[in-house]
Amino acid sequence: MYDLHIHSAYSDGQGTIEEIVRKAKERRIKVIAITDHSIEHPRGLTEGKAKRRQEEIERARAKYDIEVLSGVECGIGSDGEIILPDFKFDIIIASIHECLPPEEYYRRIELCIKKHDFDVLGHFHSSIFDSYERIPERDAEILDLLSEHDIALEINTTHRAPPLDLLNAERKLKYSIGSDAHSLSRVGDVKWAIEVARRLKEWKFILQR
Repeated sequence: MYDLHIHSAYSDGQGTIEEIVRKAKERRIKVIAITDHSIEHPRGLTEGKAKRRQEEIERARAKYDIEVLSGVECGIGSDGEIILPDFKFDIIIASIHECLPPEEYYRRIELCIKKHDFDVLGHFHSSIFDSYERIPERDAEILDLLSEHDIALEINTTHRAPPLDLLNAERKLKYSIGSDAHSLSRVGDVKWAIEVARRLKEWKFILQR
């Protein structure tokens, strides 16, 4: 089992790296990704914080013997930009973190996919951040772009995103499973995401090769 979207105290999460890894081990999670918010967030990762966090990740990985990826979640800006500290991450999530009009929501995501090399589109159409007005044709365009650029669509337990009708078994997409945990109690809370993914005839985790 995987949980590839967890926030730590290095951004706006509550747990230390060791606490998160220990909790994941207790819950028999095989692979986790610590994906703190990037530089644009008031409490996000700087280069220095990313390096210090990596040292803690390596110690916890050795102590608890589970795979721990060093990740980041970037907000998508008005021009489709994402901002990263100078650090080599294992996994990069790009997400909308603003309430936007429908066309602006789609425009930013489309620009981001075309401009940047990232791994996962986070919580697409989250009820917290989306426009509440979906445009089916634009949804299809975004999913086609994800497939074309080999970017995974996140199935996010906290946000119950994406909407289930977007998970089309005939569309060749990769998926990423994430709790979006900001507290220790939510680490590994991916049951909903796994159940959703299993409805597809053929589905592939981002980590599967």
